[in-house]
Amino acid sequence: MASVTFKHHLLASSIAVALGATTPVMAEEVDTSNVETIEVRGLRASQQANLNEKRFSNSVVDVITAEDVGKFPDRNVAESLQRIPGVTIQRQFGEGASVSIRGAGDDLTLTTLNGQNVASTGWFVLEPAKRSFNYELLPSEIVGALEVYKSAQADLLEGGIGGTVVVNTRKPLDLDKYSFFGSVNGLYQSDSEEWDPQASVLGSWKNDKETFGFMIGGVFQERSLQRQGNEAFWEWGAGPVAFEQDRERSTVSATLQWAPTDRWNIVLNYIDMKMEANNTNYALWLTQADTSWSGNWDETSWLGGCGLCGGDAPGEGSGTQIAGPLNLAYYQARPREATMNSDVIDLTLEYMADNYSVKVQLGDTTSTGGTDFEMVVDDGSGGFALTDARYDFTGGKQTWDLGDFDMGSYDPGSLAMGTGANFNRTPKTDDETYGQIDFTVPVEFGALTELKFGARYAQHETTSRRFDFIQDESFNTVIDTASVNAGLIEAGAGDYEFLKVNPDALKAWARSSIIGEQEDLSSYSEIQEDNYALYAMASYDADGLRGNFGLRFVGTDATSVYYNDGKKTEADADYTEVLPSFNAAYNVSADVILRFSAARVMARPQYVDMYVNPQVTGANDGVPNNQFWIVGNVGLKPFIANQYDLGLEWYFTDSSLLSATYFRKDVSNFVTITESGPFENGEGGVDFGGALDPDEILWTVQQKDNGPSAEINGVELQYQQDFDNGLGAIVNYTYTDTETGEDVFADGNPFLSNSSKHSYNVTGYYENDWFEVRLSYAWRDEYMIRESGAYGNRLHDDYGTLDLSARWRVTDFFDITLDGVNLTEESSKQFGNNAFQTDRSAFANGFPAFEYEMARMVTLGAAFRF
Repeated sequence: MASVTFKHHLLASSIAVALGATTPVMAEEVDTSNVETIEVRGLRASQQANLNEKRFSNSVVDVITAEDVGKFPDRNVAESLQRIPGVTIQRQFGEGASVSIRGAGDDLTLTTLNGQNVASTGWFVLEPAKRSFNYELLPSEIVGALEVYKSAQADLLEGGIGGTVVVNTRKPLDLDKYSFFGSVNGLYQSDSEEWDPQASVLGSWKNDKETFGFMIGGVFQERSLQRQGNEAFWEWGAGPVAFEQDRERSTVSATLQWAPTDRWNIVLNYIDMKMEANNTNYALWLTQADTSWSGNWDETSWLGGCGLCGGDAPGEGSGTQIAGPLNLAYYQARPREATMNSDVIDLTLEYMADNYSVKVQLGDTTSTGGTDFEMVVDDGSGGFALTDARYDFTGGKQTWDLGDFDMGSYDPGSLAMGTGANFNRTPKTDDETYGQIDFTVPVEFGALTELKFGARYAQHETTSRRFDFIQDESFNTVIDTASVNAGLIEAGAGDYEFLKVNPDALKAWARSSIIGEQEDLSSYSEIQEDNYALYAMASYDADGLRGNFGLRFVGTDATSVYYNDGKKTEADADYTEVLPSFNAAYNVSADVILRFSAARVMARPQYVDMYVNPQVTGANDGVPNNQFWIVGNVGLKPFIANQYDLGLEWYFTDSSLLSATYFRKDVSNFVTITESGPFENGEGGVDFGGALDPDEILWTVQQKDNGPSAEINGVELQYQQDFDNGLGAIVNYTYTDTETGEDVFADGNPFLSNSSKHSYNVTGYYENDWFEVRLSYAWRDEYMIRESGAYGNRLHDDYGTLDLSARWRVTDFFDITLDGVNLTEESSKQFGNNAFQTDRSAFANGFPAFEYEMARMVTLGAAFRF
């Protein structure tokens, strides 16, 4: 049983003792007179601690705490964040990977680890260089608490338009003298139908004087991941696809803490996060026979630009084919090896004098990742000619009538390996070195209670490169399927199967041909940044009114490094911004708080959008005329938002809340993509130096620039209650309305990316002395996904997941755990959504462009501690 203390003006320090949270050792001693103490345990301990942090904060903050080591609410941190009002997540291959706050998109969410940036690259070959953090890499076991700041403070790192997520790790002096936690789990995934091992361990020690301690932890996970779906690339074809990955993830963390006196606190953190993510993409493409170059228009159904209203065929303004004849069945596989590694080393020194305190934070974070090896093998027969076979997408789903053709028995006999640009590695790096100093001075200047000011400087560098493997000219690039046949793989959004290959055998065969490598200098992209900030902030408290106000001055010097005609070239840009912020909380009564905040916030543009040299996609991929020449701009301005909050919170019991908040953001400097073309090579700025497939003639040029402003308006409603009988409920709903110009995005839709108009979360839980269970349903309305290149802009259908978490306390030291994610196996459906007449394209309004089946994941395990 744990004790939680409530007191105005100070976050209750007893939470750190009860929950193992991250309150500094030198926190001011709490006066416990006239303070209400409530006995809590288990889930209630976490929920009451969360409310306590929110209730007495000066800003608009939501908090998630781990009730004990290894007892974070979800195994994926992003899954926990989605239960906060206004927060939605994007899933990558079934697992929460990125976070959006209040409709601003995941690119405009800042995630920090102990208040500082974390370098991140990504493992997927199509993943661009961004500033957003990939939550797949972060194990929940090392997290003590999450803070989600929806309003700004001058002392917070700039970068969050939607909001800022602060991930706080644990410290050894906050734990018992001897603390040990361990767990072993088995993860079952319904698509691969395999059980995969997971294990974690954490040990902590401190001396009797509680002046020195260390903590070491490790998390290890294997995962056999599969994803089946349908993809369409019009005009060319569509087909069932499959993705298979062997994922190995490990995290090692170490913390040293030394507090030689009551005035000093020194913490050294080291975290090493690694992921190996070898993967293979499979596809059986079913190509169209009714393309514009085939002249076969007979008995073809059409989708008009206004959705299912239809179109006229053929000719301009005809629309997009959604039913018609098929031409070929064409097999393809892409084996890859990929990694994603991030390291953080951070030193924090705190000194508390009688009339001031100072904190210095120095650190470096590095990340390497990307695809270390990629190859493609194509149908060696050139494809199987289909007769009397048709596709029919009129029901909003991709279906095929293949006649006598059987996917499962089709064997092309041989596979032809792609060479040149199709045989490569594409490494990425990310690095930041930072230093920060903060001074805090308690004062008694009327209502002012504290002054805080500080400075930060960081050097950041990120690179994206491509190396093409050089092959022995005598190497035979065709291999018999009999030598790599591995049976059948399930594929498609439906009951499909086709040939599976042995990726290791294919990679070994391909590697035997390598005699060297050559860097494609036209793909070299590097961004160097010097970022600096100065801030001053004051806190106040008088007659039930408390809060803070401040000013943050931010500057950036950016350089894009690239090659032009083989010569290394640079392009520079710089900007400064002044960011004021104001937060107020007024105690209307003992249980009711009225909040208001106003601020100017910013987020720097994504690295991929700042790369000056062109990015090339679609070349030599087997799809004709889907080549994109994507030109960035180092001179892009930062996103800027003037934002406001007005909220009312009623804490009708010490563990219950009813609240409503209105928020508004006026955002400027969105990055727009202007399309032009099609162009042949040598026209419109396109100068592709490599060889192209014969049917890859036309290029689309995409130019990036700053566009018009946008408005975000919304309402958050939250209800949380502990019924004092073991039962509890948490319910929240968010309405978000975004509006911008029709010319901001290439699809012509005047609303922002990754923004759902409606989203809600419903959680019920029960707990007694030996058992706890939580059932949660998270749902979000449809939202736009926007990407440069062939995958383009499309509408993701509404999506909801039902999740379960249960824990049986066998003894005080041993638990049995059961977790389930996406129990109903909700699928991901994505549709074309262009707001104008679109001819012969998968992005016509209502076209079923992509659909993926999402697996049910169940984890069964045991946890022990002492």
